[in-house]
Amino acid sequence: MAAKLFGIMMINVQSIELSIVNLRTLRQVERVRSDVSLGEDIYDQHTIDYYSVEQAAQALSGFVQIMNDYGVKDYHLWGSWSLSSANNADYIQDQLLVRTGLKIDWLSSSQETYLRSVAVAVHFPRFKQMITKPTYLLGINAGSVGISHYDQSNFVFSRSLRLGPVQIAEVLEDLQSSVPNYVEVLDDYISSQIVDFGRFLPGRRDQPSNVVMLGVAPFATLFRQQQSKAGVEELSKADFQALYEDVLNASDQYLMDKYEVDEEDVRLIVPELLLINELLQLTNAEKIWLGNVTVLDGLIIQEAIKLGYKKYNFNDQIVTAAKNIADRYNVDPKHRDLVTKFSLHLFDQLKPLHHLGKRERLLLQVAAIVHDVGSYIDPHQHYLHSDYILQATELMGLTDTEKRMVALISRYHSAQTPSKDIRHFGHLQVEQRLLVSKLSAILRIADALDDGRKQKIDKISVSIRNPRVIITCFAHDDLFLENWVFTQKAEFFKEVFGLTPVIKLRGVR
Repeated sequence: MAAKLFGIMMINVQSIELSIVNLRTLRQVERVRSDVSLGEDIYDQHTIDYYSVEQAAQALSGFVQIMNDYGVKDYHLWGSWSLSSANNADYIQDQLLVRTGLKIDWLSSSQETYLRSVAVAVHFPRFKQMITKPTYLLGINAGSVGISHYDQSNFVFSRSLRLGPVQIAEVLEDLQSSVPNYVEVLDDYISSQIVDFGRFLPGRRDQPSNVVMLGVAPFATLFRQQQSKAGVEELSKADFQALYEDVLNASDQYLMDKYEVDEEDVRLIVPELLLINELLQLTNAEKIWLGNVTVLDGLIIQEAIKLGYKKYNFNDQIVTAAKNIADRYNVDPKHRDLVTKFSLHLFDQLKPLHHLGKRERLLLQVAAIVHDVGSYIDPHQHYLHSDYILQATELMGLTDTEKRMVALISRYHSAQTPSKDIRHFGHLQVEQRLLVSKLSAILRIADALDDGRKQKIDKISVSIRNPRVIITCFAHDDLFLENWVFTQKAEFFKEVFGLTPVIKLRGVR
């Protein structure tokens, strides 16, 4: 079978990377890195340097030439979440498109965290055994930290924090020459950023944990030397503490001589070390591993899955993350699970009407799980609260556009409809508006079937008989309320699909 070569490029704050990979085997044919810094001032001035755009364009053009040499026809360019947050990110995106013909697709923070988890699950040999006990993946890049937690062989949660060593170094650079104890101020700053973040993390943090660190480029040099010195694959808490104490107040020359740290990376060592120390305390780390995989590796796996070359399924992490959000806002689990069950059954049986695929089914599932989070604020018009809560919440593994669509589907599951609320709906592209309408129409019907929150219906069956969609409900009680609400919500379904849904009641013996 011929190799299917695919090229994936990733623009980060400090570098641009290319991987040419055989998607059938996930074997990398070529991996290239260009040290182009687009984000030198991104954290204190919130902009990308225009003078570095030409360097980035040259690097990307070189990558395209490399792919041409390998005969690669299909490739994709991604941009990091940190870069996308710059005030001029859209201008830079357009300038690179004009210069290279390559369009950047920006990743969200939740996507980056998810992609790291995917890469570790596939490429880290000990991972399956490791997560039988509390285990954290700590993905640290220039301006953010992603935390994923596993326990008892299951995914538990993921969160992101906008805090990274480059960001810390840039924001506090002016302080270095004006305060007597810069390291102490640095530590206080990092601690202040993490304390509230840590308070809201679920999981058993009283238990000793395994930690896999990813993306810690300057610190990785120190880690490997300490690892070699200890003669083990992982570092213990004591090993890390010895390294921490040796490095914390060391001179730049000492770091370059003893640990072979590159001169341009020296300024990042202390911010990164302090950040890692806080995170290891937060997670109660007992053993620490260094992972070599990156977001780019996760993107490769995602592409292989998307094109059908690999059968991995990591959607359970996305679903679990959605349930964690629902639990955080005290969503009724029985109603949530029944509405989700009915929504997915309706989606599957109505495929001749909507012609949607697996990704859209997942978006409906996520929306069904989280649609009632707004009741935490106020049950009255809770759907409006659900919208803004979800817009401000990380939804693991979803793009920013997908998150916006899930928020809108949740907004329209109750009284409002897109047709009468174009102000919140009109900014989406036509196909996205149609998708929101279709999934909202399905969720409205599913939600109506348990409007009384009493789970009267055990199961449903669906048949399409033009001009009607007949939903047979197997119930153990009367459905007067549900039928009344269903009739009202069915109007939007008819508007979207052109068929009228009706309930047919069957008793359960």
